[in-house]
Amino acid sequence: MTGTHPVPGAGPSHSHSSTIPTTSSAATSSSKTIVIKLGTSSIISEETQLPKIAILSSLVETCHKLRSLGHKVVIVCSGAIGMGRIRMHINEKPKSLGERQALAALGQLRLIALWDSLFGTVGIDVAQVLLTRNDIADRPRYNNARTTLNTLISPPFNAIPIVNENDTVSVSELRFGDNDTLSAITAGLVDADFLFLCTDVDGLYTGNPRSDPHARRLGVVEDVAAARKAVSVATMGSSFGTGGMQTKLIAAELATAAGVATVIINGEHPENMIKVVAKGIPSSSSSSSLESAPLRMDSLASSVSSLASEDKELIGYPPLDGPPHTIFLPKPNPLSSRKWSILHALHPAGALIIDEGAFNRIVRTDSGGRLLPAGVVGVEGNWERMQAIRLVVRRRISKHVPHTTGLEQGAPLTNSTPIARSLGQYLLRTDSESAVSGTRTPPVIDSLRKDVSVPASPTPPPVAVAPTAATQVSDEAAAGEDWEWQLIEVGRALANYTSIESERIKGLKSSQISSTLGYADSDYVTDQVALHTFSLPSPLPPL
Repeated sequence: MTGTHPVPGAGPSHSHSSTIPTTSSAATSSSKTIVIKLGTSSIISEETQLPKIAILSSLVETCHKLRSLGHKVVIVCSGAIGMGRIRMHINEKPKSLGERQALAALGQLRLIALWDSLFGTVGIDVAQVLLTRNDIADRPRYNNARTTLNTLISPPFNAIPIVNENDTVSVSELRFGDNDTLSAITAGLVDADFLFLCTDVDGLYTGNPRSDPHARRLGVVEDVAAARKAVSVATMGSSFGTGGMQTKLIAAELATAAGVATVIINGEHPENMIKVVAKGIPSSSSSSSLESAPLRMDSLASSVSSLASEDKELIGYPPLDGPPHTIFLPKPNPLSSRKWSILHALHPAGALIIDEGAFNRIVRTDSGGRLLPAGVVGVEGNWERMQAIRLVVRRRISKHVPHTTGLEQGAPLTNSTPIARSLGQYLLRTDSESAVSGTRTPPVIDSLRKDVSVPASPTPPPVAVAPTAATQVSDEAAAGEDWEWQLIEVGRALANYTSIESERIKGLKSSQISSTLGYADSDYVTDQVALHTFSLPSPLPPL
């Protein structure tokens, strides 16, 4: 849906140059691609339960100004369900899936109509782009979305895409979860330079600024993981929105890995985005200009004081001059677009369980980012060729070592996480169980098969599997039965073989693929390995 309402005299000649600082470097000397994410609370007033027309109009003027400076703009906008609630005069959040999807269908039409009307006053066309995880579940569909968005923001269209999750048809298993994550993926799709996350506070604080008088705002953040230790992610939220500061940190982590500078800024003042873009991306902590600020961390809240000095250097500096905001610096060596999409955008259809030896090989630069079948000890899920899959290392640890919780990059999987539950039969297996057959591997589990539909295939006959290093255990260890398996997701990859083919060739040498399958399209079971981590976490000492 587009709007074509030219206004006489509207155009670049009406730009207001006074809003742009003159002290900037040549930040506007070249075209930038800017993604702006607006949450429901930035669009709809919680008090009046009406659209914030004044703020939205200011945002339209901001986008018009950015475009007159030669920049490209994409908007990721929540609010379909909220607009539906306004239309149906419903004050409370819907509880059932059917209600949410019905309200989204009612509200999305009015949301895009509102944007079309507002941007029409300045002669800018808008385009509606509704996505679900399934729309970018594999590489071809990811590329289709990428092509469409980049075509829309380029001549001759020169439109502003309005991106939202398709809440009317999306299912929980394939949802982005919130539009902060969707905005980060959109930024990766269009190779954005800036991602602005508009919220109801001025940036990332060490505490909740509404309740903590000592909360201080961070200006520049180099390491999102380190910042997460020192700041508060608690926000009051609104009755309309679904996100919070935690989801914005996740979005920042995704976007900066793609080389996108990510900014948390107050959505009440969209004109400040022009000044941030004009200032450009600040220097890192190694810059000499920052070395002259020895008290940069001393002014932060006490929650930072317990961190080691080396962690403090990675968290942030006092707020920069100019409009209030927090900027997360892009990674100095961002992932390629292809590897970033595999790691963060494509929906994994299953998992390959690999041994530690295989992991040690694929982290080497001379591995070419490919995995040999000899290192595979298990296959989980159902996938076709060139779909994204998880790479999960299985290693033995003492039962006396406490488990690490969570599913962070390189963190061990526990039974509290969905992927661990689906791979549960790979956990808690003792040496004595493996020693019976020498190479015993648990059977394929069907719990991930609901994500991807593939043609039914006959069950392959049993294949003799060569012993691998991960399954060879000593009699001494087996006798004690005092250890268990630990699973650690280390990355993602594109599958060269289907899940059924991978099950048949796991543990084999590449030279045995042809005789086992009757063909050998590749010596490797995966291509384009993208790793979360290049080393496994050390088990904690026994208590």
